[in-house]
Amino acid sequence: MILLLAVTAAAAQTGVQPRAACSDYPSHNGSAGASMVPAGQVSKVFSSSVARDYLVVEFGLCPAPGQTLDLALLDFALNDGADSRSYPATPEEAAWHGKKPPGPIGQGPHVVAEGGIIVGSHTGFTTYGGVGVDNRPAPSPPPPDPADDPYAIEGRMRRMAFPAGTADRPVAGYLYFPKASARKPKAGAYGLEYSLNRSREELALRLK
Repeated sequence: MILLLAVTAAAAQTGVQPRAACSDYPSHNGSAGASMVPAGQVSKVFSSSVARDYLVVEFGLCPAPGQTLDLALLDFALNDGADSRSYPATPEEAAWHGKKPPGPIGQGPHVVAEGGIIVGSHTGFTTYGGVGVDNRPAPSPPPPDPADDPYAIEGRMRRMAFPAGTADRPVAGYLYFPKASARKPKAGAYGLEYSLNRSREELALRLK
């Protein structure tokens, strides 16, 4: 019962619905199916920078009735048909391109410096200066456009990511492979490798 609830929760967290059958994917076998997501679609759903830097693969897992399958993110790789392989990034890494800033700044010290000249009828003029410290927060920068906000993009990428783990019913989601380590395949198709229940599988994926 606990396992069933966990699988149901995992499936509910993804924004990608599994297809009716594995055979509905362009590349498929008896237990899984996959498709390369077109760059134009990646740009619309996430951002143009994600489409520029990542290959996005839709992957669906199709356990048979009574069968339980287990897949982790580290079980996947995308090969170019030769010796080059790319491994999936997490939604956080993909959304921020590996450059997520540290957490929000708290209500730390706010330093104010001032200086000037005082003019008097009897004393002539004198200069003064000083530094004040209080706990006011630093001014916040203007909010970014929602289409380019990495926090919003990360949220969408998390919702649509493949829910890795144990499943006994169909699940689907996206995998994000860095283009920097994915050379263009010489044969016109990438090989999506994955280890399923200790068995190595591979699906051919053609670029769109």
